[in-house]
Amino acid sequence: MRRAAFTLYFMFVSISVLYANPCEGLLEASVILSAAPVILSPQGEGSPTSFLITYLSRLLDETLIGDVHLVRFAEGLERGQIINPISEQEARANYSLLVQRGGLEQMIQSDTLDREALSVWAQETLSERGIVRVQRKVVHKDTQIHFQPMEFVLIPDQSYSMSRFQTTQWQWAIIMEQNPSHFKDGTESVGVEIKGRVVQMRPDHPVEQVSWDDAQRFIERLNALSRADDPLIYKVIPDHAEGEIYRLPTEAEWALAAKAGMATVYSFGNDEALLEQYAWFNKNSNNQTHAVGLKEPNPLGLYDMHGNVWELTLDQLLCSERVSRGGSWDSFARGLQTTNRFPHCSSGYISNAVGFRIMRVASQ
Repeated sequence: MRRAAFTLYFMFVSISVLYANPCEGLLEASVILSAAPVILSPQGEGSPTSFLITYLSRLLDETLIGDVHLVRFAEGLERGQIINPISEQEARANYSLLVQRGGLEQMIQSDTLDREALSVWAQETLSERGIVRVQRKVVHKDTQIHFQPMEFVLIPDQSYSMSRFQTTQWQWAIIMEQNPSHFKDGTESVGVEIKGRVVQMRPDHPVEQVSWDDAQRFIERLNALSRADDPLIYKVIPDHAEGEIYRLPTEAEWALAAKAGMATVYSFGNDEALLEQYAWFNKNSNNQTHAVGLKEPNPLGLYDMHGNVWELTLDQLLCSERVSRGGSWDSFARGLQTTNRFPHCSSGYISNAVGFRIMRVASQ
């Protein structure tokens, strides 16, 4: 009966995922369909315990769940409970997680699951992934989530300041109440509750898949908060002063800040061999973004002026083209030179390699 139940579950979920939306659910379906039905015996290989471990491992490998879910599962086991690592709130907010939560809910109902074996697997997996946990009452590294606020650097001899970091997923989500980023799942992913809704993100990674138009909407909301002196703006920008205005930098302003007075191809000089100390690009990025501020800053104290994500500027070229500067995680070294430009076909263009940083001007 158990074998039949699980086989029917895989058939039902696979069909529902594939037909619910032809363009979505392909990753979910690939995980479910590739899991061959097994004979479930109370113990050992093919048991409900080993089946659950295999399923959770696959979800982790496919980055459908991350460390935050594994931690939640381990904490439940420490309390003597086998809980679903995907919360109801996350499932409501994310179709992929909704599908997986249903499958996990079926599996954890088994009365023959071995809690001790599951606990050992969870602790070993957390250790392998670099997350240290001892007892649930101890404050652990994974619960000390740091959200990088916006900081600004005054550009010498100018009347404006530039954001020290690229705009992050957390900063975007606090203002816009959603996260469009491609790189929001995985090992650094957390679910952050914003106005009663859980938003999945890698908090300190740069926001991407935002167009020039999207960036303008973000800035409009930020400036509206400034005009109203809304407390929310101080959560994102702790040193904000009432009435200050924010906008994208022009190309000239961006270049001035990036070069930091240097007459070299990079802000740190001409030696391409040093680039890995200052930038995430195709040579060291592992084909993804990284948390802002992990590399060396330029001489003005601005981080990631080379690489991680292209940065939108205010300028418009012919035929409504917009321009980004600085290169990204998938750029070659030459693409990260301070003189390089990336024109977009329109103000609505989006890419998982394009983000932005903003500048601050005096109160008006």
